[in-house]
Amino acid sequence: MHRDREGFRGFIALGEREEPRLPEHGVVGMTYGYRSLRGQWWRDAVARELDRRARRRWLANAYELVEIAVHPDFQSRGIGGVLVEHLLEGRPESTCVLSTRTDSRAHELYDRLGFEVITEMTFTPGGAPFYVMGKVLG
Repeated sequence: MHRDREGFRGFIALGEREEPRLPEHGVVGMTYGYRSLRGQWWRDAVARELDRRARRRWLANAYELVEIAVHPDFQSRGIGGVLVEHLLEGRPESTCVLSTRTDSRAHELYDRLGFEVITEMTFTPGGAPFYVMGKVLG
């Protein structure tokens, strides 16, 4: 389970009670991540795509932003950015890495937060293309 991995942390964003279209449970966003280590499927798949220098720079001491989601009615309000900032606050790792589909608008959020594209790849033969992105921490 992801929650059992080293460095796991997660956050949720709750909407204001007066907010129209607030989901019944009140949760409007969430994010989580953990330390990215050799032997984890995603990290090893990305490592195979990178040259030695890029692997050392981005994966040697990395935190993995695994998931972020904001309810569609609450997007473009800064919630995603705040969630990511809280997730990464005080992390001891040198970098944060993630992947996002190239046809998603999510990479625009990551661009604004200082992430850069490390590579573009697919995770399965014939699968959708993803950007692998990274940000230097600290």
